[in-house]
Amino acid sequence: MKPRLIDKVRQRLAYVLYFNEWHKKEFERAQWLTPIELQHLREKKLKRIVKSAVETVPFYRNLGLNIDFEKFTLSELMKFPVIDKDIIRKNPKLFISEKHKGIISQTSGSSGVPFQFYVPYESASIEKITFSRAWAMGKQYKYSYGDPVVMLRSYSPKKGEPLWYKDTANNFYFLSPFHINPENLSDYLKVIKQSGTKILRGYPSSLYIFTLLLKSNNIKLSGIEVLITSSETLLPHFRDEIEQYFGIEVLDWYGQNENTVTVQQCWAGNYHNNDDYGILELNSQNQIIATSLNNDVMPFIRYNTKDKAIPFDQLQTPCLCGRSFSVPFKAIEGRTEDILIKFDGTLIPTANFSTAMKVFTLIEQYQIIQHIGKDITLNLVTKTKDEVYLQQIKDEITQRLGEVSITIKLVDEIKRDMKTGKVKVAIQEGKIV
Repeated sequence: MKPRLIDKVRQRLAYVLYFNEWHKKEFERAQWLTPIELQHLREKKLKRIVKSAVETVPFYRNLGLNIDFEKFTLSELMKFPVIDKDIIRKNPKLFISEKHKGIISQTSGSSGVPFQFYVPYESASIEKITFSRAWAMGKQYKYSYGDPVVMLRSYSPKKGEPLWYKDTANNFYFLSPFHINPENLSDYLKVIKQSGTKILRGYPSSLYIFTLLLKSNNIKLSGIEVLITSSETLLPHFRDEIEQYFGIEVLDWYGQNENTVTVQQCWAGNYHNNDDYGILELNSQNQIIATSLNNDVMPFIRYNTKDKAIPFDQLQTPCLCGRSFSVPFKAIEGRTEDILIKFDGTLIPTANFSTAMKVFTLIEQYQIIQHIGKDITLNLVTKTKDEVYLQQIKDEITQRLGEVSITIKLVDEIKRDMKTGKVKVAIQEGKIV
C-alpha cells in the first residue's frame, strides 16, 4: 500500500512546521540535561503516548490497564505487555489510533518479511533532527544539518545509470555499495573529493570493503573526520581494519525503520540511547525491547525488536563525553550479515537487498545463499509460482551481483538462527579475502 497524495501533502506541511530552529535547539539541549531533568522530559513524553494508547488504540484500550496518570512515572510502562511484529500482523488495525492520523511506512526487516506500520506526519522531521544530533557525537568535527555527507549505502543503480547520485535536499552523496572495485575507485574518490565531506557513512561491510580497496592500492584518503556505520552488526575485524586505516574511531549507530529507539556511539566509545526519542529495555535473552516516545498514531510500546545486544558485566560510570543519555549496552550482537561476491570478484554488502525485495509484494520471506563457486541459491517463501514473476526476482539479483547462476527454491519456511533468533538474509559459503 502506497501513501495517499493527501498524506504526502500533510507530511510535507508537518515537516515545514516541525523542522525549525526551536526544535533543533531543544533536541541539542536534551543530551546535556541533568539526569533529573531528562527523567522529567521522558515521563512527560511517555505519559502523552500512554494516554493516547489507552484512550484511542483498540488493543491497549481493551487491556483495561489501570494507569496512574496523577502520579505518573516511567514505572507505569511495566504494566504493558511486550509485543512484536507477529502480534501486530495478526490484526494490525487494533494497533492504530482511532484519533491520530499519520502516514504508512514499511520495512522488510532483517528476516526478509514485509511489515507495514504508521508513523506521525512529522516523523521525517524528527528523524532528521535526531540523526543530525547523533552524527555530531565525534570528538572534533561536529556535523550540522546541511553539511555534505558521503553514503556508501542505500543506492543500487540500474544498468546504464551512474554509480552515484546527489540528494540535493540533504546534501548527501550516495555511492553504490555494489560496485566497490578497482575499476570504479577513481570515480568514487572524485565524488568524495568534490563533495568536501568530512563524514563517511555506510554499512559496516561496505566501509570495510572500501577500506580494503584503498589499502590494496596504497591510497590514503584524507579529510574524513567522522565514520558512521549502521544497518548491520559492526564486526570487530571490520572495526579494527577501518579504524587502523583512517586513524579515527568508527561511530556505530543502531535503529530500526519502525523508529522506536535509536542508539549512537560517541567518541568515547559508548552507545548512547537517545532517551528523549525512545525507551530501551533488555529482556532476559538480551533482546532490545523498545518504546517510541514520538509515535501516537501506531504506538510501539514495549516492542520486541528481536535484535540482540551485548550487556555490560558491571555498573557503568558517567561517560567521558559528558552526555547524560543512558548507555544501555556494550554492543549490538544480532545483525550479522555476510558479504556477497559479484561475478567479477567485487565484494558487496547485503543490507540493501531488502530494497530489491521490497517491491515484490508476493514474497513473504527470502534468503540468499552464495556457494563457493559464486552460484546463488535463493530460498523464497512466496504466494506465487508464476515463472515471469520469479524471473523478475532473478533479474533484480542479477542487477546487483552480475551474471552469476541463480537457482530459486520455493520453501515453506526459512529457519531462524538459533543464536540470534533471526533469519539470516544472506549466507556466504566461500572465502571473501
